[in-house]
Amino acid sequence: MGRDDWKSKVIIYADVREERSGIPDILRSSNLMVVLKQLSLGDYVVSDQIVVERKSASDFARSLFDGRLFDQARRLTEHYPIVIYVVEGNPLRLYRYRNKVKQLTAAISSLIIDFNSRVIYSEGPWHTAMIIESLAKRVAQTRRSVVLHKKPKLSSTREWQLYIVESFPGIGPKTAERILEAFGSIERFVNASIVELSKIPGIGEKKAETIKRILKSPYKPGGRKRGGTLEDFVGGVGED
Repeated sequence: MGRDDWKSKVIIYADVREERSGIPDILRSSNLMVVLKQLSLGDYVVSDQIVVERKSASDFARSLFDGRLFDQARRLTEHYPIVIYVVEGNPLRLYRYRNKVKQLTAAISSLIIDFNSRVIYSEGPWHTAMIIESLAKRVAQTRRSVVLHKKPKLSSTREWQLYIVESFPGIGPKTAERILEAFGSIERFVNASIVELSKIPGIGEKKAETIKRILKSPYKPGGRKRGGTLEDFVGGVGED
């Protein structure tokens, strides 16, 4: 493999919200192929094994203390063997956390040991792009393909129910719990009206409309329209 031949073998998927960071453009300036997608998990996917979550130092520290980071890490590790947090800045150097260095260090240790996640500190977007490029190069050398959504290993019916509901756009673990508690089953969830869905905390009218559009739209393989919808498959089309 020549000096830059590996670049033609790698596609980096970036969440659409990352475009504002400038990192996708930095990667493209290095002749890397970057595809913007609305990712359900992570900010960058460089292989079926590796997902990268980018955070500022302050957001990383806040999410460690309020528990959001551990919940996110759990979901990421369910889908990817290697979860990498790239932290832009060092939370241990933030003035507001100087008296919480011990707690921060313990929380980071928990993230690494309990959730098998890696933490890499970055000096800024350009350095983050360099880290992602280095990961992509290693992926190319090992010839691993990119898989955006890897099915997790789940054992119980409850885990599968939550996994299916969480797969809808904008639905996280807590909202999925509320949905299943409110409707009692996936079948009743998919047959619920927009009004019924919008009443669930965390959904609202726009998300409800998106969910119904996904459920009611006929599947079109290869551009050919067919009449089957998810609502038909689950067990009956609900009324709005």
